[in-house]
Amino acid sequence: MGEMDRSDATEAGASGTGDRLAQHRRPGVLRHRGRQVLIATVIAVATIVVPPLITPKRSGGPESQTERTAVPERPPPVPASSQPSASAAPTTPSESPRQAPEALLSQGARATTSSVESEGTPASAAVDGNPRTRWSSAFSEPQWLRVDLGARATVTRLVLHWDSAYAAAYRIEVSSDARSWTPIFRTTTSSGGVEELSASGTGRYVRLYGTARATGWGFALWEFEVYGKSASTGCNTSRNAALNRPVTASSIQGAVFPAPDAVDGNRDSRWSSEASDAQWIRVDLGSRQAVCRVVLNWEAAYGRAYRLELSDDGRTWSTLYRQDAGKGGTETISASGVGRYLRLYGTRRATRHGYSLWELRVYTRPVGGV
Repeated sequence: MGEMDRSDATEAGASGTGDRLAQHRRPGVLRHRGRQVLIATVIAVATIVVPPLITPKRSGGPESQTERTAVPERPPPVPASSQPSASAAPTTPSESPRQAPEALLSQGARATTSSVESEGTPASAAVDGNPRTRWSSAFSEPQWLRVDLGARATVTRLVLHWDSAYAAAYRIEVSSDARSWTPIFRTTTSSGGVEELSASGTGRYVRLYGTARATGWGFALWEFEVYGKSASTGCNTSRNAALNRPVTASSIQGAVFPAPDAVDGNRDSRWSSEASDAQWIRVDLGSRQAVCRVVLNWEAAYGRAYRLELSDDGRTWSTLYRQDAGKGGTETISASGVGRYLRLYGTRRATRHGYSLWELRVYTRPVGGV
C-alpha cells in the first residue's frame, strides 16, 4: 500500500484535482474489496463442499453401527492348531467344516496281476506305500493289476503314480467277486505322471486294466492308491486285541526269544524262530473277532513270503492276507475277516536266519459290522 500511496500522490499533484484522485483510487479500492469478497466466497464454498477430514465423535453415546461396519477388516489367518478368537466372524453355512477325508484302502492289501516284468517288480510293490518300488508288467497288451480291499467298499477316488512306462489307455473297474467287472473310469488320452481320478463305485476288488501302452515297455506303477469308505475303516485302533493273549509258535530260536514276547507290548523283546521254512506264530484272541488290521513289527530277520490266516478252532484255517514280496520293517495290513485265532505263517525267509517279530498287533471291529 505504500507504493500505491506514493503513486496516487504523484498523480494528484499532476492533475491538481481531488476528483481525479478519487476517481483514480476508487478502482484500487474496488479491486481490493473484490479480492476480499472473492476470498470470502472461496472459503464459504470450501466450507460447504469439502467434508471435514475427521468426523468428531458424538458425545454422550457409542459410535453408530454404520460407523463401525462401514469398512470391515479382514481377520488375520488362524493356524489350524489354534482356536478362533472371540472376535472372529461366525462361520456361515458355506464355510462349514469339511468331512473327514476318505481312508486309503489299498495300502498293504493283497495285489495280483496278469504279469510281471521281473521278480523285482511284483504286484505288491504298487500297494506297499514305498515310492521307490514299483510294479511293472510284461511288454504287451492288455495287462491288469488287481487289488483285494478285503471287504466291500465304496471307492471315491484313485491316485496313480506312473513310472515312465505308463498306460496311454486304460480303465478302472470294481467287482464284488473278481469275476464280473463294472467300469468306473476310462481314458484313452493319459499322459502319465501322477493322475488323481474322481471315480465312484462299490466292490471288494479294484482293477486297473491297461489296453494301450505309451512306450515300448510294459505298464508300470510306483503306487496304486484307492481311497474310499469300508467297514474296515471303523477299526478300533486304540485297542490291541492280541496284547498279552495266549500265543504259541512252531519253534523258538532259544529261551530268550519266546513266542509271548511278540505280544507283550514291549518293543525291546521279540520272538524268533528256528532258521528254516515253514514257521508260524499263533495268537488266541479269546473269542470270535472281526479283524480289520494287523501290524507286523519285524526284526532284521523278516519274512519275505508269508500269509495271515484266521480260524475258529485252531485247526481249519482261511487266508486273510498273502504277501509274496515282503520288505520287512513295519507292515500295516488292512484286511477283513472273522475268527478266534490269527496265525502268521511264514513260507520264505528274507535272510538265512529265522522269522523274528518285535510285535504282532491285531485290531478289530464289532462282529456285527461284518
